[in-house]
Amino acid sequence: MLNLFKPRSLGARIIAINFIGLMLLALGFIYIDKSEDNLVKARIEALLVQANLFAFSFDLDPEIRENFRENLNKFILKRQEDNKFITTRTRIFDRDLQIIFDTSDFDDRESSSANIRKTYIDNFFEVLENYFGRNAQILPQTGFSPSDINEALDGNAVAKEYKLDNGGIIVHVTVPVLNNNEIVNALLLTTEEGDIGLILQEGRQGFVRVFIITIFVTLFLSIALSTTIARPLTRLSTAAEQVTDAGIGDTPIMDDRRDEIGTLSRAIRRMTVALQDRVNAVEAFAADVAHEVKNPLTSLQSAIETLNTSQSEDEKKELILIAFKDLKRLDRLISDISSSSRLEVELAKGEFENIDLKDVLASVIEVTESTLIKKYGVDIKYRNINEDILISGIGDKIAQVFHNLIDNALSFSSKGDCIDISIWKSNTGAIVEIKDNGPGIPKESLLKVFDRFYTYRPNDKSFGNNSGLGLSICKQIVKTHGGSIIAGNKENGGAIFTVTFPLVNK
Repeated sequence: MLNLFKPRSLGARIIAINFIGLMLLALGFIYIDKSEDNLVKARIEALLVQANLFAFSFDLDPEIRENFRENLNKFILKRQEDNKFITTRTRIFDRDLQIIFDTSDFDDRESSSANIRKTYIDNFFEVLENYFGRNAQILPQTGFSPSDINEALDGNAVAKEYKLDNGGIIVHVTVPVLNNNEIVNALLLTTEEGDIGLILQEGRQGFVRVFIITIFVTLFLSIALSTTIARPLTRLSTAAEQVTDAGIGDTPIMDDRRDEIGTLSRAIRRMTVALQDRVNAVEAFAADVAHEVKNPLTSLQSAIETLNTSQSEDEKKELILIAFKDLKRLDRLISDISSSSRLEVELAKGEFENIDLKDVLASVIEVTESTLIKKYGVDIKYRNINEDILISGIGDKIAQVFHNLIDNALSFSSKGDCIDISIWKSNTGAIVEIKDNGPGIPKESLLKVFDRFYTYRPNDKSFGNNSGLGLSICKQIVKTHGGSIIAGNKENGGAIFTVTFPLVNK
């Protein structure tokens, strides 16, 4: 759980990104918020209606028409009876811009702005408002704008918003007052200082409540998301480190997950199994190599030690011949071991391409006939079909399979024997058969012949001329190409090796 809040952890980044997005959304909401604009417009419209009704009532009231100044206070107070004092300030100006009436003189209540206690939230929003700013004029110290009064005395209605020194907004509406169809005064209606602020404060508090709830929801969802992503990745990372350190380890099982984490878990498990198999194979290969190399070395050491003490020339010649054969066997072992150790990497790096299996087999037979057949006195009978046999693979590696199989058949053949090689297509794929006339393979060894360093040689055959890696290399190459290789025996004697490769769909 604590890993989620580490600065560089994936969980912390998820939470941070979600919070950054939330904060940007909140700041954007504050920036484009039109609630204050709408509120100011609504107040202006309401004050215009109220002011015009007020001014029109002056002209209709008989008492006002008879003696306007003397009955003005009576008229205003009559409109405010029954405790229906409207939260606006009403002032009437004469043509000398002197206030002849002000409702604040008759209102004993404290200013509503004094009852508003500013919270940290209000101060925060005021900072934002001052930063973003509103295009409003600063209210003059007199509490009204003389130009607005003069414009109303000229017969025009004026509606403006002004900014107070404390950052608050106040709305002024000024209209002309008629008496006997003559403009005699100017009526100024203004909102109270805390009128707009109180409404905005309530809205801000509601916004903050929603924002706080959203923060907790975002935090909960971020932690839940981090738990479903970061924690499984941490478990997989820990398992991978165990495999790296010790070569073994158990990968967490997440097969029930159908997302990318589950796919990654399954891939790591397969990789771990493959790596462990590779480690086991390397260990087994190293043990086999040590065993196989030790035999000729022991024989060579024994021959050299005996050679130093032998007094017979014939015995010395025989010991030298044994030492030479052991050296030759060591050389062949080292060459085949080197080829086998490089094979897996070469197969992994090799590029598969469509090749004609007939052409590959024909080229191997041609090279074999020109070099080895004359040496052994053995013929090759080759049967093929008159159509292309396309497979996907690495040409030189497939050629190595056929070369090893033909070389194995030659090692069991006598002078005058014939090696039968056939190639054809079937529903299972491309099939190549190589038959020799040797002694065949013992039934209990039909599966073992493909094991590393396994050799079966009759008594009359030279044991040291073979490393036992040729057929193992064949099986590895064929398996990499998605094929199969099977060893068997002919009814009248001799071995059969059947190789199958999948065909390329045209």
